[in-house]
Amino acid sequence: MMGIDIRTMSAPILSLLFSGNNNLALIITSVCLIAPPLYYLYRYRSSIKKRLKEIESNVGLIKVVRNKNRDISKNRVTCMDLDPEFVTANPDWHMMSFGEYLSQLEPADKNSPFNQIFLQKELQIVVGELLLKKLGKTYGAALLPILGLGSVAASIAGISNKISDFIAKSILSEDKAAVDPLTFDLSLMEIISFANLNQKGSTLNNGPSHVTPLEHLSRGENAWGDLAFDLGDGTFPDIFDVDKDFQNYVFKMEKRILEKDGTYDPNDSSFPPPTPVNERLLPGLHLGKGGLKCTHTRRECIEHRLLCVLINKLTHNYYKLSRKQKPEDCFLVFCGGKKCLFPEELIQSLVECGHQIKVCPRVLPTNFGLQFCVKEEDGSFTSIPTALFLLTGVERSSDNKPAYFAAPHGGMDVSISGPIVGKGSRPAWLQFYVSINGLCCFHPDEDQDTPWAAKTSLAEIYCHEDAIRAIRMCALVSVTFNRIATEQNLPFGGYGILGMCNDSATIIDLALRGTTSAYPLLSTGRYLNHIVSSFTKLKNELSPISCEDLTCLIKSTGNLPSDLHISPAKLNNLSERYDKSYGVPVFQATAEAKSILRQMANDVKEYFS
Repeated sequence: MMGIDIRTMSAPILSLLFSGNNNLALIITSVCLIAPPLYYLYRYRSSIKKRLKEIESNVGLIKVVRNKNRDISKNRVTCMDLDPEFVTANPDWHMMSFGEYLSQLEPADKNSPFNQIFLQKELQIVVGELLLKKLGKTYGAALLPILGLGSVAASIAGISNKISDFIAKSILSEDKAAVDPLTFDLSLMEIISFANLNQKGSTLNNGPSHVTPLEHLSRGENAWGDLAFDLGDGTFPDIFDVDKDFQNYVFKMEKRILEKDGTYDPNDSSFPPPTPVNERLLPGLHLGKGGLKCTHTRRECIEHRLLCVLINKLTHNYYKLSRKQKPEDCFLVFCGGKKCLFPEELIQSLVECGHQIKVCPRVLPTNFGLQFCVKEEDGSFTSIPTALFLLTGVERSSDNKPAYFAAPHGGMDVSISGPIVGKGSRPAWLQFYVSINGLCCFHPDEDQDTPWAAKTSLAEIYCHEDAIRAIRMCALVSVTFNRIATEQNLPFGGYGILGMCNDSATIIDLALRGTTSAYPLLSTGRYLNHIVSSFTKLKNELSPISCEDLTCLIKSTGNLPSDLHISPAKLNNLSERYDKSYGVPVFQATAEAKSILRQMANDVKEYFS
């Protein structure tokens, strides 16, 4: 077709290939390989230039505006819709759903040759970059491989393509968009199955710079880099006196932050200013919390961190004693003149010094850092509550409608108020859970001060005796989880493999109360067996210390419910736990799921007691 007779070329080429002149043969072979595409580019150069101009023209025309007066009766976009009852109950809060925001978008020039493909491609780049920045290094690396064993970037590309296609259609179409792009058709069983595959395919980290979960526990925290209280260089004291040292170390940390950031206000409770996502394509949309306030001031947040560091360092003492180290080799805290070797002793000492404590498991929907808001013309911000929705694995039989759940964050909450910590308008908030950052321990727990970030209690506040036992059990679970993660070199400290945040706290609640209201619970039999074995080993190593509590933890682990596979006999229990965990639904999908689960449970209740 291109005027080249392969028959006349074949003889000399074959002769050269077998003549021993390899360099010449290689050159001629290369010429033959690249000749067709070069000829194609030459022949169709004018058409290609024309196409490039068309692309440049279309890209230049892509501009989207937000029309708050737009008639959305025919173009109401459904995406993370808020529950109407929740909106009605919170009239003073400026909020909208992501679907409502998308419904207000339209092309700036409706008469221009606006091309959906170009808009979608640009949106794909914007959304992909956003997801990589917010999810790539933490949640993306841990959770996005549930979509396969490919790279995080490849997984995010698939998600961003789905979302960008949806948004492009929402802007341009006059028809109702019925598919929510932020609900993923993945069941809990699929998530954990792929998480285990990801663990098997992960490269073990044994390098000299690697810090194990147990080492982080001995330092009291992780993920703070050069602003950690204990840098692992021996400068943090082995004996800490709360009455003398606590405020001193708070002030030292404030000085370090000021030196690093150049500015610091101890009474500030604001969040970092939100940043525009892409003003040309998504006008007004910002990533961040807008004008919302944090529940605590920056100084209070540092106080919470320091208290967690002390509690976690005392937690590590259980591991030291299990390795037959002596009590005098352990980290010690003095509070009110009383020597504390374990975290529950420090909490008890704070109570004796005039503090009040409240302990119980609590939960709230999480958005993994993808918090959005819309900047209005007057400079104010309208919040867009967001969440990640996944399948429960249950569908309504009458119409096959699936029940979704908003991915939660849960843990064992500890509230402390008194003369040393929690002396402000709110108590100090701490929470125990296994973190995506790779450490199962106590963490500071301040958050945005909004109704959609309000927590749901999964149990009544524990009595004082159970509260102290809960603190001790948290320490034993912490040592066990971090020990398994260290010995087996699990990625992310075992997060998603040993269980999620909910699981680590539910083991304790179940041990104390004999029941649980937490949903979802995602531990697998494989690692539940490792946890029981590690508890048993720890019990033998520490005996007679904490034998009763470890026995309770062993039994609760063995009886921990699993939401990975829901049989009809388990529907009633699942429905009850789902109802409790999502007490006040923020999203319409959650309210619908509660109804679906309740109906499905009632349909078979008479057959399963």
